[in-house]
Amino acid sequence: MLIPWLTFVPVVLLAAAVLVLPGAALSWALGARGFMSLALSAPLSVSLVAVASILAGMLGIPWSLWDVLALTAVAVASALAWSRWRASLVPRPRARRRRDTKELAIALGLPFLSIGGLIAIAMRSPDYFSQRYDNFFHLNAIQYVIDTGNASPFWIGTMTSPDGTLPFYPSAWHAVVSLVVATSGSSVVEGTNAAILVVAAVVWPASCVFLVRSLFGRSRVMTVAAGVLTSAFTAFPYLPLHYGVLYPLFLGLACAPVALAIVWQLVRPGKEPRRADTVVVLALLLPGVAVAHPGALLAVLALSLPMVVAAFVHKIVAARPPLRILWGGGLVLYLGAGLFALHVLRPPADQIYWPTIESIPAAIGSVVSAAVYGYPLALLPAGLIVVGVYSVIRRPSYGRWVALGSSAVGATLYVIVAASSSESLRNLITGPWYNNAPRLASIWVIGALPIAALGAVALVRWLTRSRVMIKLGGRMRGGSTTALGILGVALVVAAQGPALRQAGADIAFTYVLRNDAPIVTPDEYRLMEELRTIVPDSAVVAGDPYTGASFAYALSGRKVLMPHLLMQVSTDMQLINSRFSKEPDDPAMCRALIDTGVRYVLDFSAGGDFMKNNADFSGLEGLAGSPYVSLAAEDGAARLYRITSCGFGS
Repeated sequence: MLIPWLTFVPVVLLAAAVLVLPGAALSWALGARGFMSLALSAPLSVSLVAVASILAGMLGIPWSLWDVLALTAVAVASALAWSRWRASLVPRPRARRRRDTKELAIALGLPFLSIGGLIAIAMRSPDYFSQRYDNFFHLNAIQYVIDTGNASPFWIGTMTSPDGTLPFYPSAWHAVVSLVVATSGSSVVEGTNAAILVVAAVVWPASCVFLVRSLFGRSRVMTVAAGVLTSAFTAFPYLPLHYGVLYPLFLGLACAPVALAIVWQLVRPGKEPRRADTVVVLALLLPGVAVAHPGALLAVLALSLPMVVAAFVHKIVAARPPLRILWGGGLVLYLGAGLFALHVLRPPADQIYWPTIESIPAAIGSVVSAAVYGYPLALLPAGLIVVGVYSVIRRPSYGRWVALGSSAVGATLYVIVAASSSESLRNLITGPWYNNAPRLASIWVIGALPIAALGAVALVRWLTRSRVMIKLGGRMRGGSTTALGILGVALVVAAQGPALRQAGADIAFTYVLRNDAPIVTPDEYRLMEELRTIVPDSAVVAGDPYTGASFAYALSGRKVLMPHLLMQVSTDMQLINSRFSKEPDDPAMCRALIDTGVRYVLDFSAGGDFMKNNADFSGLEGLAGSPYVSLAAEDGAARLYRITSCGFGS
């Protein structure tokens, strides 16, 4: 099992390069240095990939890494010109920066090991994939991008809706992974798993540490605590990796803390001579968050609400009477724009159907115990959140109250979606997230984590005042690497418990490859991989998607008739799915086979459907012994038939 992981390392490194290097070049050109440049890198890279995919799609340019590099070169040149022009107007102050390499290494290194280790162990092998409903679309969409050379969010929906009834689909995830796959030569599954590890174990910790340091300053203990706590919450980054799976939202939320930090830097009180630069950075970040997933953009808008409202209130209070009306009007316009965004940025009404999952007292208890969406009590984050809230009340400041407000917004959204009896309220407030509790549970983590980090600092401050810990506390304040390392390891160990074990087990369950696997058995998996050596490039493979046969597109690169469970089904497709085994040589069937290109049928019917459905795929069953097909390959109970009716066998 070690060899697959060793050969997988270059794929992970390439995924990291795609997600970091373009944005790193742009952030450097914008004048960001040190950790800020690192934190901005991935979100800016996602923006560059997203915008490049749109432009390439509009211009008819085949999608490749060159598109991203070309846009990056243009963006870097423009940023350099902007920076020089701004410097001529407002010279950048030469602040004396404290070297914080040690604490950042601990803050980013420990979650890299703990998050990456948990997910890698749950995956079991880099060529296994999460057997979940939404992954039919996500894996196949990556292959579709590679086949069509188009990763635009205005194109990718044509895989399931050829007539354009799905005009926009958040495609930044698929664009990123397709670049990894096409450049490395890896499989779609390996490219996906590499991106998962980089986003969860690298991008997410860096984003959160940047947010916490922006809110509360660059304390050594705060930095380490923020980094380690990114691995302690079950609802993110782990929940989206087994529920759904929600890869687009997962990418967007991993970048969201950086956007939230930039909003804070833009609206916080005080003189900011380079506020225009902050506006530019925010404008460059938002396309990536939005194209990763609109729900992530709305999360930034929701969690930044206390920041912006507090800024408006501060201006209203401080301004002279005539200007108070102006600032008050601005606040009303801002709130109105937020309500408009909630109305516009939402899925179709027929997709907002998720019910409540618990009572209001239970939902509040879930938030307080950091056990959202039915997870066990997470003692460390729950305890630190309580201490953090007490710390805000005990030692209040503007930034602390704003952070507590963001945490309250996240908690309120979760309570509404999980427990509110008012469907009107749920549809208005949480409808943009499908009224789906797991999505709001993940968003809650972004608001709660800074308060937990604040609690960790308060707890360390209290402990270091005791006689037993006073020596260690002095070393922490002095920046001792050993003391900070001990603190970080202690937090990692304290975070281990039933909640994280459950999170790992949930991910492992979706990746399991055995006869009682969620969707695909080992026989079926092997046969789908073999299709690339059996089925010609031009042929299309039919199969009941509810048996897992649709995964064949991503696993083999051979086109399938049904790349997803829910899609537009043409008359020809319906005829083949429901009638082929009964009328294989009918003239209408022959025309349907010719028009669709179907020449093979995958039969996984022995394992049955993985979920209840009303779809009719009976025409793809009972083919054994039929004179109109020949057995092309089999592996255990999984069979591939070549169609010989309509003269195709001659």
